[in-house]
Amino acid sequence: MGPLKIQIEPAIAINIADIVEENGKTVRENNLDMAHDIPIGSLVEVKFNRWHGGGSCEKIHARLWVVNHDRDCDGTPLYSLSHYKEALFVEGSIKYRGEDGWWLKQEYTLNIVNEIRSGFARESLTVVEVTKALEDGIGALDWNEN
Repeated sequence: MGPLKIQIEPAIAINIADIVEENGKTVRENNLDMAHDIPIGSLVEVKFNRWHGGGSCEKIHARLWVVNHDRDCDGTPLYSLSHYKEALFVEGSIKYRGEDGWWLKQEYTLNIVNEIRSGFARESLTVVEVTKALEDGIGALDWNEN
């Protein structure tokens, strides 16, 4: 009996966003057809973890402002949030060292100064109505809440 011969088929990678769905459109095309349904300037409630590495993290339960509409690489509508309703810093830049020299990154500076968090899916957000009572602190998040 000779050596066992195994034929290995080449691996095929399929981008999920390119899969054609029942309606004849790709996942990406269907996602791009979905509109953002929370307007910029809306107050939303969200829970998320902020990982710092090495075991350090924070559990966040916050009410933040929608400051931008984004999309994932597959076209899924996403939201950017900040604790500032409007940008505090609109001009300027920060220098950082890149592989081929010094670069200016204005968007990076805006995100740091305005503490913008990006990548929130619609299902992770609950719209909060801003009432006079809430503006006065009545009904704000409390430590006793889950």
